Amino acid sequence: MSGNRRWVFFWAAIFILLSTSITNTSSENGVESDDGAIIAVQYIDYSCYQQTLDCEASESEHIVEYFGADWCEPCHLVEDEIANLNRTDTVILQHHASSEDYTYLNHSKFRFDDKYRLLFIPTVVVDGKGLLTGSSQSFDLNQSLSTHNGLQNDGLYDVVLRNDTVHWNHSTGQRLTIWRLDSTQHENRNYTHQYLATDSLTIDFNDSNISYQDGVNLSEMLQNWNGRLIFVLENNGIPELQQYSDESAGNMEFIDNENNTNQATISSNPVQYALIWFAIMLLLIVPALVLWTREVKRPKQSIFEQE
Repeated sequence: MSGNRRWVFFWAAIFILLSTSITNTSSENGVESDDGAIIAVQYIDYSCYQQTLDCEASESEHIVEYFGADWCEPCHLVEDEIANLNRTDTVILQHHASSEDYTYLNHSKFRFDDKYRLLFIPTVVVDGKGLLTGSSQSFDLNQSLSTHNGLQNDGLYDVVLRNDTVHWNHSTGQRLTIWRLDSTQHENRNYTHQYLATDSLTIDFNDSNISYQDGVNLSEMLQNWNGRLIFVLENNGIPELQQYSDESAGNMEFIDNENNTNQATISSNPVQYALIWFAIMLLLIVPALVLWTREVKRPKQSIFEQE
């Protein structure tokens, strides 16, 4: 085999290895993972916990997750709008995902960074699928809740808090996240957050040690609790959020600026990612194509000429 042919096979092998590597990387990065959808939401208020030993959870048609911070001035408008949201079919879950906040919660930051892969505050996520960003878009919240279908709530049943232990039944979904909410004073102004997340516990249904019959003890989580427990049944993975407003975001604030570069890279479009790698692989295989063309066009020598 001539030297040129050896180079052709060398570059072809490199192309195949890179193709395999990229396919595996895409799978690991969640391209083929679960949809991350929220399936059902239920809640228990502290008043129920005070009055009875067996406290049954109530279903909610909508869940509004608001990501803000006490140092964020544009967030004030969103907080006031959410506080005035008078809907019995909706629960509010407020997150402080910025480490600069006195009331920062690492579980909320994980949800901001890894679950929804957000970039700015204030941001509102509706039912785990709708996105409203910027202070002005909070005025679209009520309309978004009325226009879009809510949760089916068909996978979570019989959620009961008994003697500080929660029991449940479920038919779908991969994990149950329990959020503890408390009434919390704003750090910088005369305002009280009614439903601020202060703790969280995730139950992975793939864990063989978890049994809904035995339940999960929440004694530590319930110490000095004064607000609400929200039970969110969902799939693993990253949901594809839809923009629920056509208006410009405006007044958006960065959160944890040192992470913005990494966030933008993670949130890039998978199609763009694939096109970039295709271009790289095409450039790598060009030398092999050139060598192959030269090999084909080169006139063959007879046996006598070779001798």
